[in-house]
Amino acid sequence: MSISAKTTALILLMGLLLSVSAFFIQRNVIYPAFHDIEVDYARNNIDRVVRRLEAQRETIDFTVYDWSAWNDTYSFIQSGDPEYIESNLYPDTFLNFGFDVALFLDLDGQPVWGRVFDFPPEGGYVDLSESYLEAAVAAIAGFRQRIDTEAYIDDQSTSGIVEVDGIPVLFAMRPIVKSDGSGPHQGYVVFGQFLDEELISKLSEQIVLEFSIDPVPDTGVPASADTYTLEIIDRSTLSASKIYSIEGTPGLRATAILPREITELGKEITFYGVALLVFLCALLAVALLALFRWMVVKPIMGLKADISSISNAMDYSLRASIKNNDEIGALSREFNSMLGMIESNNTELLRLNAELTSKHQKVLEIQSELQSANAELKRVSEHDPLTGLSNRLALEKKLKQAWEILSRTGDPLTVMLVDIDHFKRYNDRYGHQAGDDALKQVAAILESAVQRKSDMAARYGGEEFLLVLPGTDVDAATEIAASIRERIIAAGIEHDSNPVEPYLTISIGVSTVVPHSDLTMEDLVSAADKALYKVKESGRNSFGYEPVETTAQ
Repeated sequence: MSISAKTTALILLMGLLLSVSAFFIQRNVIYPAFHDIEVDYARNNIDRVVRRLEAQRETIDFTVYDWSAWNDTYSFIQSGDPEYIESNLYPDTFLNFGFDVALFLDLDGQPVWGRVFDFPPEGGYVDLSESYLEAAVAAIAGFRQRIDTEAYIDDQSTSGIVEVDGIPVLFAMRPIVKSDGSGPHQGYVVFGQFLDEELISKLSEQIVLEFSIDPVPDTGVPASADTYTLEIIDRSTLSASKIYSIEGTPGLRATAILPREITELGKEITFYGVALLVFLCALLAVALLALFRWMVVKPIMGLKADISSISNAMDYSLRASIKNNDEIGALSREFNSMLGMIESNNTELLRLNAELTSKHQKVLEIQSELQSANAELKRVSEHDPLTGLSNRLALEKKLKQAWEILSRTGDPLTVMLVDIDHFKRYNDRYGHQAGDDALKQVAAILESAVQRKSDMAARYGGEEFLLVLPGTDVDAATEIAASIRERIIAAGIEHDSNPVEPYLTISIGVSTVVPHSDLTMEDLVSAADKALYKVKESGRNSFGYEPVETTAQ
């Protein structure tokens, strides 16, 4: 086999091996990495759904606690006083709480007073007690035995999910005691919500993630809180589900359909990267072959002809005609002078160095383009596409970073939870496009309110925003909250369906704490959420502060 054939085969083999290696890396390293990121993303999203359902259960339980540990309720469950019913148990009470089922049971589990309501979106209510009250009482009958009446008053509760006429009901039950927590208990208070399409749709809007629920049969085996079910539907979507358990009992299965954007993006990036690499390899192989034939094969054949001619003529005064400035030319110039050979080699080295510099510059340009693409990908992954503010991913990283730093320095950390008042009415009145524009205006005002590089304004979900202000104490936080509220009012965004004011208003919950080991970031955000809830309860269009309570016992 000739040198030309061997060299061609070697270059083609190297190109093939490089292409196969690139394909192997794509399929077994890069693509699985993107897939793992997508799986983590799906798990985080379904965890958000389960956390929202748990928050809904806790809200019901807190309300039941307020009603069950109350002297008036304690007297009513024994006497059936109609004045208590007239003063407290009217439909608007449960409409405000969002509860569809309300039961006041005696010690035998029989209703002293009970109602099942339906609150249509258009207003008013429908009393469904005649149809569903008996079924509701029967469904929760077995839960009374789960309550340990000897436990601390805060722990005397049970919760669960039962079906009433095929509709799942999320409920909480507590024994009725006096306001100071003393007994003996005289009955039970039960409040519940229908987990119907209307409530699921509302919760989906709050967490900006559509999901569905399905019943899970109770097998008697405690459900694991870390069990996920992920199913790839097609190339563009996957299904993520997780069982929501209450007190170790499976309640329901929450399922979300998510786009496979991360995997598709990984495929696209790796495809173009491998395609570019293969193209460059092919181009380099062609260039090397052409260069080899021109610089090696042709001169060797010429030198061979000269040697044959000199040998046949046996005239040693003849000289080879090859004058190339390379190794082959050096063989020819051995008949003339060593100096010419050295000069020739030096010129060739300079030429090759210039060629190498040019190729190196091309590599640097490609690296620069890849760095720009990576920077853009990072920016998109950490910002909300509508408002341009940081998203939940960037917010969690920022909050964790600030918590760790301030726990060492001893400086305060403030968070503000901002909610646009009656924003659903705004969307219903002006349309979703106007709603998006209003969100952008509010986001711009919030972003301008955080002046320091260490501060962050992020979209928390739907019409909610979260501000992280490291090193900001209560007084400064109150001034900032007041300034933000005034700037929103000054913007004069029309909102004639707002029952508070004829223009768009906001409510702000503020909480400040010096991070330490007895607290968590969730405690701080929860305190801000409580402050926001109180502002809403007191009429909205204001701001309020709530201190953080330690979770340590």
